[in-house]
Amino acid sequence: IVLLEADLLLYDELELDSKKAIELFPSHPTFYYFNGIANLQLKKYNLSINAFKDGINYIINDNYLLSDFYQYLGDAYHHINDNISSDNSFEKALSYNPNNTYVLNNYSYYLSLRETRINDAEEMILKALDFSPNNKSYLDTYGWILFLKKDFINAEKWLKKALTISLEKDGTILEHYGDVLFHLNNINDAVYYWGKAIDNG
Repeated sequence: IVLLEADLLLYDELELDSKKAIELFPSHPTFYYFNGIANLQLKKYNLSINAFKDGINYIINDNYLLSDFYQYLGDAYHHINDNISSDNSFEKALSYNPNNTYVLNNYSYYLSLRETRINDAEEMILKALDFSPNNKSYLDTYGWILFLKKDFINAEKWLKKALTISLEKDGTILEHYGDVLFHLNNINDAVYYWGKAIDNG
């Protein structure tokens, strides 16, 4: 049931059923994992953090699962603006699985949003792109880092590729593309893409 609810993105049901499963199987990390994901998606970030922190105690000899737990802890801490705990969680996730592309992207992007450790962020996102060169989110992150480095010409190239793959339906990518066009003095097109960004949420 929990697996089906996760696949169908039924997060309210997933939160309730994973909580019941934890009561029945309190030493099984999988149910803490799904409870943490459900609460993360429902924006109940402190409950999500508690679930992942509790579940970690029951993981034995599974570095990939530990990496997954810490990656979502990193996300949850980011959403409550606890940057130190978020960064520490992402570092632990990478210590268990250095090739976790989800972490390499999110950690990189969150650093770029704070405009800190930009060189580290660039190194991580390039590693993620080595594994997944056509992932729109990873392309967007790299384009945004180039934008922050004021390399607007190359930023435009990478963001345009992300835009093409996303079929111009991702509001964040559309906004970023508008930003880089603005800095390339292409004002009319920038306004056009900002408008599309609004239309896409």
